Amino acid sequence: MSHSEVYKWFELYFPQYAGEKVEIWFRNGNNSIRIRQKNHQEFIFTFNNEGNWRFETAESFTNGNGLKGGKK
Repeated sequence: MSHSEVYKWFELYFPQYAGEKVEIWFRNGNNSIRIRQKNHQEFIFTFNNEGNWRFETAESFTNGNGLKGGKK
């Protein structure tokens, strides 16, 4: 799935975090994007299908909850 498609799912599932609140978003990995909001909060959204997705803070992701091989 393209990262643009992942972002469209993000907009659909989390409109309160999308739209004008987003400063920038970029690729984070397979089926995963990193979203930076204008208030400098950062989130990771991973979407494999409608029954398998994850939305978490960037800190949670990098602390090993979503990062394969991350430090614990």
